[in-house]
Amino acid sequence: MKKIILVALLFACCIVGNAQQNTLNLMPVPKEYRLIPGKFRLTKNLIFGIGPTSAHHATNPILFEAVSRFCQQLSRKTGLVFTPQNLEPGTKLDSSASMSILTPSFGYPDAGVGEDESYGLGIESHVIGITASNIDGALHSLQTLLQLLAKDDDGYYFPCISIRDSPRFKWRGLMLDVARHFISYDEMKRNIDAMAAVKMNVLHWHLTDDEGFRVESKVFPLLHQKGSNGDYYTQTQLKEIVKYAADRGIVIVPEFDMPGHAQSWFAGYPELASQPGPYHPGQRMQWQKEHPEVKTPPVTSIADIIANMVAPTFDPTNENVYDFLDKFIGEMSSIFPSGYMHIGADENNGQAWKLNPKIMDWMTQHQMQNTDDLQRYFVLRVYGLMKKHHRKMIGWEEIYNDKLPADAVVHKWIPSDNSMIKSYGIANDIAKHNPVLISEGFYLDLFLPAYIHYNNASIAAADNPNILGGEAAQWTELVDNENVDGRIWPRAAAVAERLWSPASVTDADDMYRRLNVLSNELDEQGLNHLTNYERALRRLTNGEPTEHLQVLTDVLGQVKGYRKLVAMMMKAPQASYQTTPLTSVSDVILPDPATKRKFRALVKLYLEKKDKNAEDAIKAYLQAWKQNDAYLQPLFTGNKRLMEIQDHSKNLSASAAIGLDALDRIDKGAVDAAWIKQQSDVLSAFEKAHYEVELVVIPEIEELVIGHTIPEPEKYSAF
Repeated sequence: MKKIILVALLFACCIVGNAQQNTLNLMPVPKEYRLIPGKFRLTKNLIFGIGPTSAHHATNPILFEAVSRFCQQLSRKTGLVFTPQNLEPGTKLDSSASMSILTPSFGYPDAGVGEDESYGLGIESHVIGITASNIDGALHSLQTLLQLLAKDDDGYYFPCISIRDSPRFKWRGLMLDVARHFISYDEMKRNIDAMAAVKMNVLHWHLTDDEGFRVESKVFPLLHQKGSNGDYYTQTQLKEIVKYAADRGIVIVPEFDMPGHAQSWFAGYPELASQPGPYHPGQRMQWQKEHPEVKTPPVTSIADIIANMVAPTFDPTNENVYDFLDKFIGEMSSIFPSGYMHIGADENNGQAWKLNPKIMDWMTQHQMQNTDDLQRYFVLRVYGLMKKHHRKMIGWEEIYNDKLPADAVVHKWIPSDNSMIKSYGIANDIAKHNPVLISEGFYLDLFLPAYIHYNNASIAAADNPNILGGEAAQWTELVDNENVDGRIWPRAAAVAERLWSPASVTDADDMYRRLNVLSNELDEQGLNHLTNYERALRRLTNGEPTEHLQVLTDVLGQVKGYRKLVAMMMKAPQASYQTTPLTSVSDVILPDPATKRKFRALVKLYLEKKDKNAEDAIKAYLQAWKQNDAYLQPLFTGNKRLMEIQDHSKNLSASAAIGLDALDRIDKGAVDAAWIKQQSDVLSAFEKAHYEVELVVIPEIEELVIGHTIPEPEKYSAF
């Protein structure tokens, strides 16, 4: 046991907080760590000791499986073969074990959220020690250890270090919508692996919406038979994914959206709806477009959609609805062991109720003043069903009111400063009455750069212990199985760090440095965000070489906010976001491209410190961009999709020439105000978007022109 004692002494050393300069690639940043001189050299003779801290506990089988996966990843990266024979049971916790893992937990972790996830990790030149009071902490420690792996001329090693780590928030989630576009079984597992890598612990699975009902129901089989267009998860698959996630320390919280966003429910059971059928799964505006006999206000803008659209909605006055939901919630509770279930309950303007005379009469009889009262009534009835089935209810912030039970979780999503949608208050105020989750500021489908999510003011100001944490949110109107990884990752890792690391960890530049490393690691581990991007470029060139196309697409980004989505929603049903192939350049390129971040860091280093190496690297970028348009011209000919970015190609070449001129003028001291004004006007014109795509390096080239850095925007408008 002497090596375990050595590890305990290591943990007792004074630990320096994360305020020290971060030279590691860890993401999220640990709560406390201290680098120690020395290296733990990896050899194929690495021997594991895995065991409980008490003779009363059995060694956790989940931990053995996790260490086995750890060995496989380590083998792939190092070329050393760590075989199963290296895994020794708890009885081998003695001086022969070079890596010891101690945890008192046994069996599966609790199916809820809030267990102790802390861990200690100590590495000296001949011993690695991990201690955790719960299986989740042990799983997290292995992810940290993988990120610590480094290489020098003598081979692979772990740096000697002492870490004590625990999360800032207990709920660190990813919301993934699989209703708008179905996301495959295998793709779900890849995203779960990526979540585990950055210590996320909740997958919020948005399983139903107008466009699709994605779970098999044996109690009400018409739900998936008529509501899914054939794309759904069988109950066997659902249970397998739940276990797959649990093995990696992740809880799955299902969402079944109601009373609105419910068109797919009614495809098989129209008698539950507030308006007559028939129904079939499809985009939300479908019912109103298919019933012109119903006189409703026009829907021509996003504001009209919010206020006037008649969307398929449950009938809260129909007792059969609650009998149906009681049986359905009971069935789903047997599949999802989590103690939580999300009911959505968002974006219901009540128009479907107002057009039903029987519902309006019922409201009068029950002394309800408006449809907000009816929404509250429905939410409370469903809350009772959740209690019956031992589930805590979560709903989007529209469920919040003074009659909401104190244990119902309010999921904050509406920006408090928006002018389109009613906000129900700031997170800290809501948290005075109910537990709160925050997704405000974490919507990945807005195509915002990672630093915006990283600097989320809502989570930065979260000082109420009733705030459980938050979730990155990826809606899939404009996402399918091919590009979903690139939409979520690596930006979701910035959200994961914001929810795990101390509030004092705020250096966005260092975050980007580590995010780029993590992105490559996730791709190596099997995530497809980079692989699918490269495959899509080959598709765009019809199999021709993609080298020069990627030079351009690496500095293109989507327009921010919902501009593309709103344009799609206004098209005819046959051109909806579910039937239109997602193959345009704006569908293919990655939000917040890494080349933009690298170029920006170089420009900052050059302008602030006149770093010669940075200047040389900037020139290399600019020269490549200047020449690239000539190489691309043959690809544009006859290629409709690539012609959408032809102007951007020309503008990149021209702006690169301006950047090179700026560097030359700076070196010669020949910059003058008239030249700056002229070039700035030209660059401003180059920032214009074409086909929902924009050049993202124009601000940095403008910085070269004006001779100083410009702060990036703190926020962008959603509309």
